[in-house]
Amino acid sequence: MIRKSWIVFLFAVILSFESILIEYLTLLLGISPLAISAFSIAISGVLVLLILNLVSNRQTSLCYSSIKDFIPASIFLSVGIFTWYDAVSRVGASKESLLAGPIEIITVLLLARIFLHEKLNKKQLSGICIAFVGFILVLLSDHNSGNNGIINVTIIEVELLNFTISFGDIEAIISAISFALAVFLLARLSKKYSPLEISGMCLLLSGFILIIVMLIFTPELSVNLFMSYWYIFITFSLLPLLGTICYVEGIKRIGASLTSTIASSRILLTLMIQILLTHIGIRNTLPDNIFLALIGGILGITGIIIIHTHFYFSKHTS
Repeated sequence: MIRKSWIVFLFAVILSFESILIEYLTLLLGISPLAISAFSIAISGVLVLLILNLVSNRQTSLCYSSIKDFIPASIFLSVGIFTWYDAVSRVGASKESLLAGPIEIITVLLLARIFLHEKLNKKQLSGICIAFVGFILVLLSDHNSGNNGIINVTIIEVELLNFTISFGDIEAIISAISFALAVFLLARLSKKYSPLEISGMCLLLSGFILIIVMLIFTPELSVNLFMSYWYIFITFSLLPLLGTICYVEGIKRIGASLTSTIASSRILLTLMIQILLTHIGIRNTLPDNIFLALIGGILGITGIIIIHTHFYFSKHTS
C-alpha cells in the first residue's frame, strides 16, 4: 500500500508548501493573493493541457463546445482558490488549512444528502461531529485574529461566545464550501472526461475568470504585476501543476476515498512544517495556542478518516 500511496503524501506536502509560499509571497513581496491565484492557476491549466496532449496516446476529447460543461465548476473553483490564497495572507497557512479541511468534507456530505438523497449513517454523523469540534477548537486557538502583527490587513471581526471569527476565517470557510461545490460538479464531468482533462480545463478557466476580475478592477496594476513578477508566477504555477498530477495519479492507484483521506494529512502537515520553520528562525503566522490548534487538527483528521472509512468499506463490501 505504501508503494502505491506515497504519491498522495507527496500531494499533501506540495499543497502545504503551496499555502506556506503564498504567505511569504504576500508578506515579503507584497503581491496580492488575487494576482498570485489568477496568473499561476491559469498557467498551471495551460501546462496540464499541454502535458496531456504530449503524453496521451489518443486525441483529447476537449473542444470549444465542451467549455460550457466546465464553466459552473470553474466559477466555484476560482472563488475557492482566491479565498484560499487570501485567507492564507490574513490568518496564515496553518490556520487556513486547519479550518478549511474539515468544513470541505462536511459540505461534500451535506451536498450529497441534499442533491443525491444519500442517507447519513451514525458513523458519518459521528465523523461530522468530531470534525466540527476540531474546527471549533481551531477557532478558539487564536485570540488576535491570526495576525500576530506580521501582516497588516483590515480585520472584520464577529464576536461569538468567547472566541472571534476574523474575515480571514470566514474566507477559509467560503473557500472550503466553494471547493466542495466544485468537486460536486466535477464528479459529474468525470463520466465524460479524463481526470487530467477536467483538472487542466478547470484550472485554465478558473485562472482566466480571476484574470478578468483583475483587469476589470485594476487593469494597470494587473499588467504591471505580471511584467514585474512573471517568473515568480510561472515558478509558483509548478506547485498546483505537480499537485494535480499527484492527486490524479493517487486516484488511479488507490481510489478516490483513500486518496482524499491521505490528502487530509495536509491539515496537520502545514502546521508541523511552519512550527519547524519557526524553530529554525523563519517567521510564520501561527495560531496563538499551538497545542489547541494541534488538538483541533487531530480531531479534524479523525473525523475525516471516520467518514471516508465508511465510504471505503461500503464500496468493498457491496
